[in-house]
Amino acid sequence: MDKISIILPVYNVEKYVEKCLNSIKNQDYKNFEAIIVDDGSKDKSVEIIEAFIKKDDRFKLYHKENGGLSDARNFGMNFVTGKFVIFIDSDDYIENKMLTTLYENITKEKADVSICGIYNVYINKKTSQCEDKNIYFVCDKNRFLKEYLIGKLVPGSICNKLIKVDIAKKIQFPVGKIYEDAFYQFDLINFAKKYVVTTNPMYNYFHRENSITTKSYSKKNLDYIEIYSKFYDYVKSKNIDLKKEAFFRLSYSYFIILDKMLLEDDYYKIDKYNEVLNFLKKNYFKIFKNNYFRFTRRIASIALKININLYKFLLLKDLKKNKGVN
Repeated sequence: MDKISIILPVYNVEKYVEKCLNSIKNQDYKNFEAIIVDDGSKDKSVEIIEAFIKKDDRFKLYHKENGGLSDARNFGMNFVTGKFVIFIDSDDYIENKMLTTLYENITKEKADVSICGIYNVYINKKTSQCEDKNIYFVCDKNRFLKEYLIGKLVPGSICNKLIKVDIAKKIQFPVGKIYEDAFYQFDLINFAKKYVVTTNPMYNYFHRENSITTKSYSKKNLDYIEIYSKFYDYVKSKNIDLKKEAFFRLSYSYFIILDKMLLEDDYYKIDKYNEVLNFLKKNYFKIFKNNYFRFTRRIASIALKININLYKFLLLKDLKKNKGVN
């Protein structure tokens, strides 16, 4: 069995890190190294980790000044000695057979990347991102790109993907960006040719109220539009038959940013607000016809074209209905 390197960035996760560490320790795949990167934590995370690693020499702790998630992951790559690598977030946790499943699939299929499904975990709820947990397929990068853009069979997180180290060493996470997983996977398709996918959910993605993706709007959120504009331009430039899927993901990024903006006071004064709004209004009918969108989102595109206040009313109603699960 080949060694798997696990890179685990840590920053102020004292409430969650021990559960994450235990989920790694309890893997039925034993030949791994866990490279823990303390990204300048100011809480008790390091104390918890130091006590934990005394009992298992497969876990190594490294320290660096705070530089963000991308910087910590890139730093961790300097210490990798395995044949395969996976990035795990320290506020999440994994099922006991995750490493075994990913490893068996990648070696059996001689693939570059092995992917599993994800559970979305909330305080009072845990659901699989894909309704069908029994799908399995091998594909080239175009099929991978299609499923990634749709987001049902291939979740957007990088943390559910086991990658050949010789490929991962060619890619850097973008320091200073959020939605770094999307930027990384944009580069991944330039190097990884063969992918194996199971929708069986084995990565548990915990949605914290104060996580980067659930915080209120900031200018950095525009990174989301930037990266999916790159995907859209890539599909067009390569003349790949995925324009519908790429447009779906690009439009979805505009919706996400608009929704965040509308939850702010004086949202109409936010820089780029009109640009975001006008893109969606201009493309409302194209969005309405795109069946990758949920029906409620397609209806919302019509509401947005009619009146922004009507759209905001529907948005707030939906948020209230799904409070804590958005």
